[in-house]
Amino acid sequence: MNTARHLTVTTTAIAAALLLTACNPHHSAPLEHGTVKKKRHDAATSTPVYEDRYRETNCRTVTNALTLSGISRPSTTGGSGSRMSTGGSSGGVSKVKPGSPHKLDKNNSSGPSGGSGSRSRRVCDRQYLGRVQTGVHRTPEAWKVLIAKGDRSRWKPVTETKWRKIKIGDRI
Repeated sequence: MNTARHLTVTTTAIAAALLLTACNPHHSAPLEHGTVKKKRHDAATSTPVYEDRYRETNCRTVTNALTLSGISRPSTTGGSGSRMSTGGSSGGVSKVKPGSPHKLDKNNSSGPSGGSGSRSRRVCDRQYLGRVQTGVHRTPEAWKVLIAKGDRSRWKPVTETKWRKIKIGDRI
């Protein structure tokens, strides 16, 4: 398809889509006026924000492509054959998650042959240390009224003063 024809088809499709949305009464502007059906007040909330902390453990330099992909890794020490203990009484087994491979080892990135040798990476596991609170997410108070007109309705935010004056059934 040449460029002029492609542009014409695209322009025609956009014009048709705009015409359909302009003629459809359900896609008009948000409802601003109507009859108050319900009132709602949402109190202010403060939610703590947490971050998990880890430390690198069991670091090693690997050169094998199979080991780099994470398929073949030595198991952790501590008694159990699994990589992670799941809660409860762990019996001295620490929670260890596999880490992602880190930066290339600068000292061993190209072999003595001059470049096409195997690449080495430093790979570490991550040990879970705990959770630390890093902040607080605050949500302010909100006053809303549900207005309806015909088959349309929406929650409209209002000021506290207006919310206290409005009664259910009022037209705004």
